[in-house]
Amino acid sequence: MAGALKISLNGTFGKLGSQYSSFYSPDLMLAVTMTGQLNLMCLIYDLEFHPDIKVLSANTDGIAVHYPAKLRDRVLNVVLENAKRTGFEYEETRYAKIAMKDVNNYLAVTTDAETAALISGEEGVVMGKGKLDVKRKGLYAETGLMKNPTMEVCSNMAVDFLRDGIHPSESIANYTNPADFVAIRAVKGGGVQYDSFEEVDDWVLVLDHGNKDNLWMRRAWLDAGRSIDQQGGGGAVKRKSRPAPVQIGVGGQKFGRIARWYMKSGSTMTINYVGSGNKVPKSEGAKLCMTLPDTLPEDLDYAWYINETISMLGDMGVKVD
Repeated sequence: MAGALKISLNGTFGKLGSQYSSFYSPDLMLAVTMTGQLNLMCLIYDLEFHPDIKVLSANTDGIAVHYPAKLRDRVLNVVLENAKRTGFEYEETRYAKIAMKDVNNYLAVTTDAETAALISGEEGVVMGKGKLDVKRKGLYAETGLMKNPTMEVCSNMAVDFLRDGIHPSESIANYTNPADFVAIRAVKGGGVQYDSFEEVDDWVLVLDHGNKDNLWMRRAWLDAGRSIDQQGGGGAVKRKSRPAPVQIGVGGQKFGRIARWYMKSGSTMTINYVGSGNKVPKSEGAKLCMTLPDTLPEDLDYAWYINETISMLGDMGVKVD
């Protein structure tokens, strides 16, 4: 119910700024955003009035606050006063530790101590039992309708390290589902992973402009019937001198607009867009896996996943020995 209502509210709010919608009302749009921002800034100011209370991050609808345990009552009182003044209700999740890449991408280990679940002007502080768990946001969130799989095993191992202190080189043995080791990415126009590349120099001068930029095309483009006036994606190239030879992919496996791969031990070719020839990001060392196997591939590069997890933790300021 909450999720459905959130979509309805967010959709309605978005239309407040659209001049093509009957909901168009820029004054109300600004009232919503500026009221929320101003209130959070006031709350931050009231909290940080004490030198030992630090606001670590602030987002659209929440803040992360670090403070000594002895100042907890002071923090709750500040939030309660704000709730009474504004009529807003605040939910709280207490963290034992938080590892943050930035405000939208972090892992936070919740504490198993008693947690203040709701703070409002009418109800005061309502206490509830918490549990040791990990909140995952942004890049580190679990795969779902809003997030494609992206080597989720790395995020899982980062969670294991933060919550339980298990080194990635040990925790990787606990993961046996091939789906945890793959990445999925949309490849507009389709893609290919070639068997090899060869150097080709088949440039043809199609228009000679003398001292100005000449027009060059590859013989393969001309044979394919591409016109001189095409720009980009195989169109004519403007240069005074002959262009350098190009690397052309040979053989390989082509696929549609969705690529799925895992990291393979040993050398492999990158995955490329068919149209532009550009490399699909982060596909160095990848092996296409368009049919998901039942068990882990024998050529899986376990070291890559371990190192990627350590690098991921490093991005969040966590050192792994």
